[in-house]
Amino acid sequence: HAEDEIAAACMAIGAAFSGARAMTVTSGGGFCLMVESVGLAGMTEVPLVIMESQRGGPSTGLPTRTEQADLLFAIHAAQGEFPRAVIAPGSVEECFEAGWRSFNLAEKYQCPVIVLTDQFQSSSLRTLDMDAIDFNAVEIDRGSTLTYEDLDRLSDGYRRFEFTESGISPRAIPGHPKAVFAASTDEHDEAGHITEEIENRRRMMQKRMRKLETATAEMRPPRLYGPPGAEVTLVCWGSTYGPCREAADEINAGGGSANVLQFGDLWPLPTDAVTEALRSCRRTVAVEQNYTSQLARLLRMTTGIQVDQTLTKYDGRPFAPEEIAAGLSVPAGQARR
Repeated sequence: HAEDEIAAACMAIGAAFSGARAMTVTSGGGFCLMVESVGLAGMTEVPLVIMESQRGGPSTGLPTRTEQADLLFAIHAAQGEFPRAVIAPGSVEECFEAGWRSFNLAEKYQCPVIVLTDQFQSSSLRTLDMDAIDFNAVEIDRGSTLTYEDLDRLSDGYRRFEFTESGISPRAIPGHPKAVFAASTDEHDEAGHITEEIENRRRMMQKRMRKLETATAEMRPPRLYGPPGAEVTLVCWGSTYGPCREAADEINAGGGSANVLQFGDLWPLPTDAVTEALRSCRRTVAVEQNYTSQLARLLRMTTGIQVDQTLTKYDGRPFAPEEIAAGLSVPAGQARR
């Protein structure tokens, strides 16, 4: 147990740097303290996984209650620009998958990966059938990693931050005499040596950000539940998927027409697939547990599409399906609770 969240994040970075798969877990307040470490991992291109269980804020806020107010914070945490991935599982099964998948993304793209859940989901208990989780589907992808044999064959030295077309530089685990390099949080050249030279800075920024472009092709589009072409589409992410799904079932059983568009991969957002999914909807209602409809804002920022209505809740209690169904009767705009 680390003395604080800063130490926990730095310990995870150190473990990942040495070749271990490492993650740390926190809530929103703890993640605030970890932000500088997120930038450290971004600059040194060390795979780091952080699971952030959101609660009501700011500050201590509602320490035992739930909220979804950290989405935009997670996407933009730390100063400067660097690649990271943000995913948000919507069920127990998806939480299991997010565990191994977040490590794959972090090691493949050598960047921080933030798994967003919330207090409601983190403290929920659920019994699953044995076949609910496919353990055979688990994959381990450690990305572009040089073996000792690969390093033995190097003739012109090892460049940890080598410029590549994909932006992903071959990674070597410390310990081999040919894999000695500097890992600096200052801007650096291919060997890791500190420099503020103009052209190198441009190329390094472009190299790192190309990883984001490469990763976008791997991010999953939103998933549709319910009848295609429904009159109303509930747009959601994270733990609101459960009550949205139940609300849609109740609406359809009562003679209405509703489906659910669930977002699990939130950054980098696969913009083309998201745009196509949103344009196929007749009426969209974003259901979120925050005040400012952060997913709706993200969708408008990346696709230019504004949802037709937002339904938000921020009292620390999770949505009930009945609340969602009732919120659809509110005139188009924003319904807040």
